[in-house]
Amino acid sequence: MKKTIILLCILFSSIAGAEDKTISICSFEWPPHHGRTLKDGGYTADIIKAVFEPQGYIIKKEYYPWKRAQSLAIEGKECDAITEIYINEERLDYYWYGAPYSIHEVYLIALKSHSIKNYNNLRELKGLKFGYNSGGSLSQAFDSADYIQKFGTKGYELGIKMLLAQRYDFYVSAKSVAFYEARKLGQHEKIHAIGKPLQSQAVYMAFSKANPKNISRLRDYNRGLFLLHQSGKYLEIMKKHGFE
Repeated sequence: MKKTIILLCILFSSIAGAEDKTISICSFEWPPHHGRTLKDGGYTADIIKAVFEPQGYIIKKEYYPWKRAQSLAIEGKECDAITEIYINEERLDYYWYGAPYSIHEVYLIALKSHSIKNYNNLRELKGLKFGYNSGGSLSQAFDSADYIQKFGTKGYELGIKMLLAQRYDFYVSAKSVAFYEARKLGQHEKIHAIGKPLQSQAVYMAFSKANPKNISRLRDYNRGLFLLHQSGKYLEIMKKHGFE
């Protein structure tokens, strides 16, 4: 009888341990960083896999539209964490942020044929039209600039198409994303980034504060990312996906 009880305790503790080592992730497709069509899901997916799997985690990941992904991650029921997210003061109410795993440089993207080739301050560009992808924070300077005309788009591809059609003077985007979308259209030679970066945005994995168990997942994430850098595997992953 005692032997049976001991075996049952071991069995149930093993099941509980397996449950604790599962992480559900809300994400969205953001080529060239992350997405179904990219090799191995892109460098974000590769990093997450290399961070968690050596620690025994089972990764469950679902792609959603950006606003939906955030909503589910905040609730913390279907998703323990969200990836490809920037940090801002409002989001700190809902997420514990891990160490950043990448940096996106946000620029004004313009047609090479546009008369403006450089600028020092956004106020110099008052009266011109700016496109941007709806639902995200791009930089404090841009987000708070109420003196310029802003037009949100549903997706980066549409934004670049609008820029190419001269519906906007500028499209505000991570440079890597803008050029990826333009390259798909065979139009990347027509655009360029002007001026200095509006912001160099660190990119994070953030864990829902709605579930206290995510504190241990956050700890394991930070440990795994540190080991990934220490071993040199982080650079290997980035080079594999075309990022140096």
